[in-house]
Amino acid sequence: MRNNIKTLLLAAGMATASCDFLDVKPVSEIASTNFFRTANDAESALTACYDAMQAFTFSRDVVLISGILSDEMRALSGGNFTRHEAFGPNLDQGNINQLWEISYQTISRCLDVLENVPNINDPALNKDRVLGEARFIKATQYFHLVRYFGKVPIVKTTTKSPDQDLLLPRSEVNEVYDVIVNDLLEAEKLLPVTNGSKSRATKGAARAVLARVYLHRKAQGDLEKALAECEEVIADSQYQLVAASQYGGMFSTGNAAETIFEVSSRPSVQIEGNSALDVEMVPAPGNPFRVVPEAKALATFTDSDIRKAVCLGRFNNRDYVRKYEAGAPDASPRRLVDANIIYVRLADVILMRAECLNELGRTADAVPLLNQIRTRAGLGATTAATQAEMRQAIEDERYLELYAEGHRWFDLVRTGRAQAVIANLTNPARILWPVPIRELDLNPNLKPQNPSY
Repeated sequence: MRNNIKTLLLAAGMATASCDFLDVKPVSEIASTNFFRTANDAESALTACYDAMQAFTFSRDVVLISGILSDEMRALSGGNFTRHEAFGPNLDQGNINQLWEISYQTISRCLDVLENVPNINDPALNKDRVLGEARFIKATQYFHLVRYFGKVPIVKTTTKSPDQDLLLPRSEVNEVYDVIVNDLLEAEKLLPVTNGSKSRATKGAARAVLARVYLHRKAQGDLEKALAECEEVIADSQYQLVAASQYGGMFSTGNAAETIFEVSSRPSVQIEGNSALDVEMVPAPGNPFRVVPEAKALATFTDSDIRKAVCLGRFNNRDYVRKYEAGAPDASPRRLVDANIIYVRLADVILMRAECLNELGRTADAVPLLNQIRTRAGLGATTAATQAEMRQAIEDERYLELYAEGHRWFDLVRTGRAQAVIANLTNPARILWPVPIRELDLNPNLKPQNPSY
């Protein structure tokens, strides 16, 4: 490209006795090299990875829309919401475009860290921690992508040259999962046990997410691997189920002993760029209030269950999802800062462990784990005795315990139960979202489109 520029300049009569000034490196090539010099540079680049992860799409698509797709919530209005609920998204739908775009933007930032931080010679830099965090974040983004879109491109390096082939094809689902697993295994080795706050990745976070990934991938031996990761997390004494009296505070204050990794909205939604879940869920004056609890939720939570008052509320004769309430509906002025979104917590891991044990034929060993969650909720012991009964009991308990936390839809998909449970899902191909038409136009190698679109 530099030779072409030289030719154009010479043709324009702008040549000088020496053209050395034209041989400097393009700014796009020297920016990363000049930037990644110190520990502070590495931390700034890592912060940019977290910043991208905290984007609007995380709360909207991972919490709101996954809830709408499942039997947790239904949409009152909002074109994207109602189209997802009917399993009829547009090929150019804004949130689908944004999930694809922001996920790859986050991956690109992580790759920038992974490529450049190893070359920094600053004794103040903890390279293992920074690289582990970048791998953890990168894995979460591919995990979102593969569950929503199926086959997706695997980007192995940052863009370094205009001659680089950027028109990557979509990789097979098992290949994407291999990347996710490898990144999380490496993160597990590199990350510290604690990392300042629950919104920074740790060894426990990598283990807990890896267990979830194994349950979704379902390759030979993955149940045993998921079980091993769950047991590592549960053995870590820093993670404890909070008392029933503190259950609601876990979602409003953040950094509870039970949480393993959170996506932070602090110090403010304007600064962090996260979505206002409160705005979409709470029927406060001035809030759009476009998402409400599904009838199943209203019928399933019992009055004796301490989780009911945390998950569901009622104001002005309207039922609403209360879990992310940023302030009482009639509060004036209302608090505008969303709570942290809990990505994984100990109760989830305990239920995953119970599921692994039950599926491995150890149903009796799963019973006390399920009862541990039920007892905290104020409920009696499970009556499930057979493997089939326990399978359903665990599914039902995950619905209640993890309500509106972004798990229900994916639980139904990974267990093959989505079509049986969700009445609107008449075509199982619609479990996947379409590849954004904009991306197909820019990169024909992404074709063919997902079935049914």
